Amino acid sequence: MADGGLGRRIGNLLLALLNATLILAALCLWFAWSALATAERVSEQLGSAAETVLPMRAEITTLTEEIAAARADLAARGPVRDADTSALEARIAGVEAQLAELTAAVSALAADPEALIDRAVTSAFDGLGETVADVIAGLRGTTDAQ
Repeated sequence: MADGGLGRRIGNLLLALLNATLILAALCLWFAWSALATAERVSEQLGSAAETVLPMRAEITTLTEEIAAARADLAARGPVRDADTSALEARIAGVEAQLAELTAAVSALAADPEALIDRAVTSAFDGLGETVADVIAGLRGTTDAQ
């Protein structure tokens, strides 16, 4: 009779281990599916952002040409410098500086949009890893302080 009880206990233990394994496998699959869905969503958003920003390169080129023309017009006015001319030159210099920053940002995105997408996907998976670690710690009944 003791053998029947021990055999039943071992069977129940194996069944419990199988259940726990299946639950953990299902949980891991759900987390992976969720992470992939998030990564796909981020990738689509970054792709659409890149498509929006990249056409701005032509507009930046046009603005640069217009600023150069305005500088040429100022130079054609001659050596007479009044307060309005000086103020206009200062404003043009400020616009040129902002335009240079915008050009650098667009060029960086145009040079390698895949790197930006890779960084976003990596961030999504890092966040998922922290979430999984927190869930596992919660299931074990441990905290970060222990």
